[in-house]
Amino acid sequence: MGGHNCTPFHIVIARNSSFTYKGRAIDVARVSEELGVQYLLEGSVRKSGSRIRITAQLIDGTTGNHVWAERYDRELDDIFDLQDEMSQTIVGAVELELGAAERARAARTPPGSLDAWETFQRGLWRMWRFTAEDNQEAQRLMRRAQELDPGLATAYARESYSHFLDAILGYAKAPEESVALAMAAAQKALTPDEGDPVAHFAIGRVQMLRGEHDALIAELEKALHLDPSFAQACHGLGMVLSLTGRLDEAAEELEKCIRLSPRDPLRFATETIRAFTALQNHEFETAVEWAQKAVLHPAAVGGGYFPYAVLASALSHLDRLEEAQSEIAAARTQKPDLTLSYIIKTQPTTKRGDLKTYLDGLRRIGLGD
Repeated sequence: MGGHNCTPFHIVIARNSSFTYKGRAIDVARVSEELGVQYLLEGSVRKSGSRIRITAQLIDGTTGNHVWAERYDRELDDIFDLQDEMSQTIVGAVELELGAAERARAARTPPGSLDAWETFQRGLWRMWRFTAEDNQEAQRLMRRAQELDPGLATAYARESYSHFLDAILGYAKAPEESVALAMAAAQKALTPDEGDPVAHFAIGRVQMLRGEHDALIAELEKALHLDPSFAQACHGLGMVLSLTGRLDEAAEELEKCIRLSPRDPLRFATETIRAFTALQNHEFETAVEWAQKAVLHPAAVGGGYFPYAVLASALSHLDRLEEAQSEIAAARTQKPDLTLSYIIKTQPTTKRGDLKTYLDGLRRIGLGD
């Protein structure tokens, strides 16, 4: 069950209340009003032999519209493992779809009537458009949400992430300034709520830019402990594992991220990092496959140089030089002043030379220091 319009959607009505409707024909609008929630999650379980089918659907109680629906077919080998898997999978999907619904509603609301939560959601809507201009507007909206509700920890955390995007996607002229702003906002996120997984995720992303890999892994693991369905923490963990040379573990974590949240706003970035891990592992054909998926996402159009640069490097290693030149030109469209030095600065690895395969492919097609 979801939350009220003016409060974060992760507030959930206890099952002792929601179970009173079990087995009854219900009117969605009436239940929404009685429980004081905007969204309702309902589902069913059917068993046939050793197979089980689980259906779930998310409904906006104020309109009766279906926000999301999914069906899961599984083998009933271990009921406890299945329960854990379904809990994580459905919670992750619902969290994502609720966020998308809230962002869409906030985008339609007149700016003058936005409360803190709606302002925050509009900020997310702008941030997930992945352009430099939208990212700047996202920062303004996150700060406005903080003014309206200083206790809204996730608004500080997402402001921090927007500064991280400035640095990692090449929007920032001075990435070190973005890193400082990102860390300051992330630390503010922990002040009102040390149990906010997004705050620990935000601090971890900043630590990646600072090359503090051990601290980063600890923060992302803490975020996942607080919210095991938090796919973006898996995304971040996959990236740091790739930067520390733990490529097989990175690949596993990134693919887990996609399973948890197949429609995540960061899907294109997760596929890019998965391509990067394959590239670093000299699996160039695999790297091309993943990077080509990444650049096809609409978000990649404004999502920085990284997807195109990884694809260019992989194509270069396969001697597909004309295609590689085309992709590095696309990367330069995103960041005209792109250099190898910038890449090294914003993707610090465990030891010098860990980016060699990636950089060698780019150097071969003319990207300079």
